[in-house]
Amino acid sequence: MTFRRRLAIYLAVALLLPTFSRAQNTRNVLVLHVGSANQPGHLRISKVFRDIFGSDARNQLFEEYFDQERLSLDDATLVETLGKKYQGKKIDLVVSDSGPALKFLLRHGEQLWPGTPEIFTFVDRREVPPTLPANMTGIASALNFGPTVDLALQLMPNIHRVFFVSGASPREEAYRRLSEQEFRRFAGKIDITYLHDLPLSELLIQVSQLPADSALVFFTMLRDATGHPYTSAQVLPMVTATANVPVYVLFDSDIGTGAVGGVVLDLEHDAEQAAGLGLRVLERGTASGLPVEQTSPNQTVVDWRQLQRWGISENKLPRGTVRFRPPSLWQQYKWYVLGGGAAIVAQLVLIIILLTEMRRRKSSDLVVNNLSGRIINATEEERKRIARELHDDIAQRLSLVSVELDMMEKDFPKDKLTGRESLHEPLQQVRDIITDVHNLSHQLHSQKLQMLGLAVALREICQQLSKQYGLDIQLTAEEIKVPLPEDLALCFYRVAQEALSNSVKHSRSSHIEVRLAATDGTLIMTIKDYGEGFDASTAANGLGLATMRERLKLIGGKLLITSLPGTGTELTAQVRLESPLRPGLAHDTAMGLVAAAANPAKDDENHAA
Repeated sequence: MTFRRRLAIYLAVALLLPTFSRAQNTRNVLVLHVGSANQPGHLRISKVFRDIFGSDARNQLFEEYFDQERLSLDDATLVETLGKKYQGKKIDLVVSDSGPALKFLLRHGEQLWPGTPEIFTFVDRREVPPTLPANMTGIASALNFGPTVDLALQLMPNIHRVFFVSGASPREEAYRRLSEQEFRRFAGKIDITYLHDLPLSELLIQVSQLPADSALVFFTMLRDATGHPYTSAQVLPMVTATANVPVYVLFDSDIGTGAVGGVVLDLEHDAEQAAGLGLRVLERGTASGLPVEQTSPNQTVVDWRQLQRWGISENKLPRGTVRFRPPSLWQQYKWYVLGGGAAIVAQLVLIIILLTEMRRRKSSDLVVNNLSGRIINATEEERKRIARELHDDIAQRLSLVSVELDMMEKDFPKDKLTGRESLHEPLQQVRDIITDVHNLSHQLHSQKLQMLGLAVALREICQQLSKQYGLDIQLTAEEIKVPLPEDLALCFYRVAQEALSNSVKHSRSSHIEVRLAATDGTLIMTIKDYGEGFDASTAANGLGLATMRERLKLIGGKLLITSLPGTGTELTAQVRLESPLRPGLAHDTAMGLVAAAANPAKDDENHAA
């Protein structure tokens, strides 16, 4: 065996040794009950004793039931039976749970268990002898009959008679006499009738025919008038089911069997008090010097279901006295409601956060869009300025140089051909430069776009690129019946410039199609080539495409691109047209755009001028 294993065993033994020592010091507790072990009251009392005494490992609990009503056992037989059963067993505490059990202890306890501490419980204070043995103490109960009748009168003010039901055993006769003493204070108010000397069958018939202004108080039924033994658990449900008036009871173990309620003895509470006293006696080793304790007052308990059955109002009852009330909707679904409410609140918080973030993002987008618009507008203004400078200054100055060179060429003598020929080539170069400056000026800012419209400007740019690069660029411009705002026309013109430039430079396509149309209130421009194409997903963030998207976004439009390697490219720009023009002006504008698109030569002449 390894050192670690031996060390673990030594530690376990050291920890468990006090427990083993305490367990070997066993304390035996004997509880004497009177009646059947199957009575509901005895079952509840026994459970309390087992739970409390059994909480200490040193205690062993024994229980005996004097079922005299059914077995008719005399003292001698009981003494002999108990003496043999517990012979050689040291009893450390004896507990009696009723008046008959206490009387048995007083007569034979010292004979059976000499010097053993004894306590009693569930003994009415009127049954406790004035003088007890030195080693005995207990709990005196208060079994009161009058408060239950008071409760019946409180709930049913119109009753005039109360029927008291009990058995015919000597013990029950003794308690009936105690009840008679308490009921004297009701003389002249209500009539008290005792149903204690009847067979059970006749009792059930009689309680089913009681006057309507009556109530019934059930005590116990251990034996009927014929001597047949019963238990209250057997008889009370039959009485409550048969009786034609409300039934009241005196023990809390009888609540729930069909009785309305009563000012009842709390069996479990009294058993807990007795068990606690028993533990103190075990620790002291004696009951001497401990005074007899009093139980707490009886409590009012009613059954909500029986109140509803008999139509009795609970308004006069104090809070906490009603049992078996169905839980309210809030009680049943409280945690579901709270959980759902918490989830809703959490969702609302998240929604508020999301809305706040969306508002911030929208504000940021507006700022970005405003900045983008200002940049684009600034760019367009700069384009206009440069185009104006090129057209009005540089182009004019170059034209003057061209005129002067042309006049110099004409002024040369005809016999000096070499000099004239030397001026011809610079003159042609100047004319080419003038043409290029004009073209550049139109690319920067098209006067035709501003004066004649989008269709004419698109035709011009198509013709220029077609002539410059030797391509077949076809424009199809349908009639547009609404005026195009300046910013919209400029946006489509710039998108067309960028798209055509990309097609000419990168697609290697010899044929390009441009189509402009207005369909269902939407202006659509499509530019399609049949060249090499590209992967639109990888090129979607290119600067040219980003610029086109940004321009269209500023006017509420969008850009669609369809392209795959080897299949060509189709670019579509579209925007909603939401501002209809007056009919006459719309027609005149449309006709002017169509006429200009149909006479490009005349437009070129105007441009050259």
